[in-house]
Amino acid sequence: MTTAGRRTKLFCMAKSSPRDKQTGGAKKSAAKAPARRKGVPSKTDKNVIHIDGRDRRPWALASKERLLEAATEEIAAVGFERARLAEIAERAEMTPGSVYTWFANKEELFRAALENALSAQIRNNVTFLEESGLPGSDWLVKIAATVPRNAGDAGPTAAQQLLIDAYYASWRDPAAREILRPRIREHYAMYRKIVDDAQAEGAIAKSVDAHTLATLLLAIPVGLSLVSMAGVDRPEDTNWLEIFSRFDTSMR
Repeated sequence: MTTAGRRTKLFCMAKSSPRDKQTGGAKKSAAKAPARRKGVPSKTDKNVIHIDGRDRRPWALASKERLLEAATEEIAAVGFERARLAEIAERAEMTPGSVYTWFANKEELFRAALENALSAQIRNNVTFLEESGLPGSDWLVKIAATVPRNAGDAGPTAAQQLLIDAYYASWRDPAAREILRPRIREHYAMYRKIVDDAQAEGAIAKSVDAHTLATLLLAIPVGLSLVSMAGVDRPEDTNWLEIFSRFDTSMR
């Protein structure tokens, strides 16, 4: 073979070396999509829901509900300041790290648990009031529905306990204050809306200051929750009927 022929052969071998063939094969393999594990559903629109700004699996919602129930029980038992995420996770039969899947910190979990407890209590109150046929003006019945405890409850409710803790924490705990105060304002806003609507319907005189009345109506159940949990005997529910009947008349 001539010198020119040998040079041509070497050039061709270098152009298609085994190393290049191996690299090309690796690139082809890397381009293939990884095989999905058997039994694991794919991430499609049908099995993913968008909650709290993130994509979630529908079955993951059950873990959030367990956390909220566990947080309610733990905070009601020991108070917000002494409640620990580790104990809450243990109650929910989850790992402490699982808490951060849904909540950034204890304060956010507390607010969610408070909202959950108050919402559940209001639903229970509405059912109780419908079944009891409580007499009175429409606006007073609505006020009764927002109370964190009703005559059908055997003792202090989770809503009562968390509500008192929320007011205390928003006063004493700077980290909790930022998160809980907006929820407390929303609690006040429930009463204010009832008063505003009653004034628009003529059930409450417009000469009555709406903010003052709404604040008083909010303070009554919060104060009663505090003193009853502190050991003061709770008044009989029927004894409130005469008081609120006179109160209703005086508001017109």
